[in-house]
Amino acid sequence: MKNLLLPSLFLFFLSCNKNETSTPDPTGTVNMSGTGTVSTTSTGTTNPPNTEVVDGFITRKVIGNLDVPWEILWGNDNMIWTTERKGIVSRIDPEKGTKTVILTLNDTYASGESGLLGMIFHPDFKATPHVFLAYTYRDGSVYEKIVRYTYDGKNLVEPKILLDKIEGNTTHIGARFLITSDKKLLVSTGDAQNQPSSQNTLALTGKILRMNLDGTIPSDNPFPNSYTYSFGHRNAQGLLLHPNGILYSSEHGPNNDDEINIIEKGKNYGWPNVNGKIDNAERDFATKNNVVESITQWTPTIAPSDLAWYDNDKIPVLKNRMLMAVLKNMVLYAFTLSKDGKSIEKEEKFLTNKFGRLRDVLVAPDGRIFLATNGNSWSNTDGGTHQIIEISGQK
Repeated sequence: MKNLLLPSLFLFFLSCNKNETSTPDPTGTVNMSGTGTVSTTSTGTTNPPNTEVVDGFITRKVIGNLDVPWEILWGNDNMIWTTERKGIVSRIDPEKGTKTVILTLNDTYASGESGLLGMIFHPDFKATPHVFLAYTYRDGSVYEKIVRYTYDGKNLVEPKILLDKIEGNTTHIGARFLITSDKKLLVSTGDAQNQPSSQNTLALTGKILRMNLDGTIPSDNPFPNSYTYSFGHRNAQGLLLHPNGILYSSEHGPNNDDEINIIEKGKNYGWPNVNGKIDNAERDFATKNNVVESITQWTPTIAPSDLAWYDNDKIPVLKNRMLMAVLKNMVLYAFTLSKDGKSIEKEEKFLTNKFGRLRDVLVAPDGRIFLATNGNSWSNTDGGTHQIIEISGQK
């Protein structure tokens, strides 16, 4: 799940106009607050200001007019930290909808699916205020790099490149982060349209990479002098370390077989030779190369993105379920896992076509859910619908 820091309870939702316009204020924030109306349900129950009930959920637009929000995290300052693909990191007040930019990158290459993507905090952020970012840039060709910044209380400063010259492209970048309990940084990389590289354990693409927080290679990685933790991936864009200790990933297939995988150290996940469930034509390769089969697949594809675990009473229908944001099918999935966590017993879809493409899902410490939306089409030209949406309860 997300790297949630100091938990916090919010008792009231401050007003936020659903049809706001952006106006700069003297502090450099973007003011998205305003006056609004109070909505009521058919039962006469009064909802917090500026909310509306959508598919039985109490929802509220926190902020709009973002530029492809890719990662949203809950900070120990009770702000939503957000990356935008053009190269901006911001702190967004979830109550007021104000946005404060804390980093603007000048070397980001943002085209297609590339740009500033993943972000994660150091697990002991108060003592070590490090923020890790993944983004693409051009140096003749397109590359991806992992960079660590330090937050000085106002801005992200002192960049340190941890890993550079990862083969890039305008698509298939991966770039989802996770930090494990032993303080190892995991990051997904796409195949960057170089499909055979996914099967090469020496290449950095098509992998789940594992590194120390200073960028060095852990001595217990499965392949000597290699960042590779698992391989044979096409484009994993969700990583979740479940309370049961199992590491899950969501992964984009080609025109078929989007997947959820259980990630294990040193294992091969088959791409490009195996897609989804192992069929007869793939069985020989899978057997010879110890390919791990995905636990579920979707054909036609749905474009799965981030994963999160929900274990709060605030939204009962989602409690103790794995959530997944979905782009192409514009839906929030909720999965009920088996007791051993090795299979999915039930899946349900919520908010279908209500907020457009769902890029990221964040569970706040108080049980609210926030969604980063990426418009209604892959072209990402409809910036007004690039929003952060709050789900604060259930009706």
